[in-house]
Amino acid sequence: MANASPPGYRTGGEGRPGSLTGSAYREIRRRVLHLELAPGARFTEKAVAGELGMSKTPVHEALALLAEDGFVEVIPRSGYRVSRVTVRSARELFDLHRALEQDAAASVACRPTEVTTLVARENAWVRTRRPVESPDAWLDRYTRLHLLLAEPVGNRHLRRALGGTLHAHHRLLRLCVAADGPHPRTIAGDDAPLLEALAAGDPGAARRAVHTRLTGCRERVLDTLLSSDALLDVNIAGPASRS
Repeated sequence: MANASPPGYRTGGEGRPGSLTGSAYREIRRRVLHLELAPGARFTEKAVAGELGMSKTPVHEALALLAEDGFVEVIPRSGYRVSRVTVRSARELFDLHRALEQDAAASVACRPTEVTTLVARENAWVRTRRPVESPDAWLDRYTRLHLLLAEPVGNRHLRRALGGTLHAHHRLLRLCVAADGPHPRTIAGDDAPLLEALAAGDPGAARRAVHTRLTGCRERVLDTLLSSDALLDVNIAGPASRS
């Protein structure tokens, strides 16, 4: 069975390393993030258990945790559906993700000695202009970088919440690639100002760097998704009638 990708900070559902429930969680989440299970796709517990070569119990437990973490939705008496992506959900995700990452970045900037090695190693990758990796490879490393930057955050609840929004953010960027958008590096924006602020131990600059990058990323993601052929025939309903 493939390992979950991207690696990094564990969200709440991953369970104990080596457990069957944790393995099922990571593999199903990987399929969702890599669009092997497309947004809105329906599936059954039995089918997934068969594909993973597992009994239904760990798969059932994993799917319950994935539903709790927002990756799938339970359809009563029918099965499951991969969480859909809408313009509203994308906007709301970015608003939450930006708020969480700003707080995390400010917190990490107060611990510069803990991120010195990480910043030095990743700064070279962030600043490299050529050659650019494939979208898949770049997305995995980008997500891993941000998951690692969250590690020194002292608040474990903040780390868990940020881990969840980072994986959802990863799926949005991958959807943009699938919609024939530009390379995800262009959509995600420049992380160099954030790494500089962390290295300098400047919480205010770190917060501003996150806000600037994710605000631009939000607009580029929405522009790319709204330009997708997949939306050309979507019905645009008028405002709900008022009683």
